Amino acid sequence: MKRLVLIAFIISIILLTSCDNKLFSSDGSDEEHIQDIQLLFYSDVANIDREAVYYDALLDIKKEFPEEFQNMKVISEKNDNKKYEVDIYPSLLVIEKEEVVVQIEGAVLTKAEIIEPIVHALAQ
Repeated sequence: MKRLVLIAFIISIILLTSCDNKLFSSDGSDEEHIQDIQLLFYSDVANIDREAVYYDALLDIKKEFPEEFQNMKVISEKNDNKKYEVDIYPSLLVIEKEEVVVQIEGAVLTKAEIIEPIVHALAQ
């Protein structure tokens, strides 16, 4: 009899711990917002020296928007699935709800040319 009670107790504990209680779990609204806005960096490995300004700008963006930066994806030219029409490398895109909000392409002279439109898009 004691063994039967013990087995029933263990089974109920296992079943209860595998259930997800919506009362105590987060609703994920912050995560959804972060995933709504995403940074995509299209890199050209063959000409990486042209990307130095982009890297400097990305470091500054990371300081201001760490959550959005965590979800950034780096896509190399050979792994590009052409979801977004990017023909010039390097390119930096801000995607909001599957739509390109900001697209910066090719050689830029200053990191301000990159930071200003990106920060404006991420701050909204």
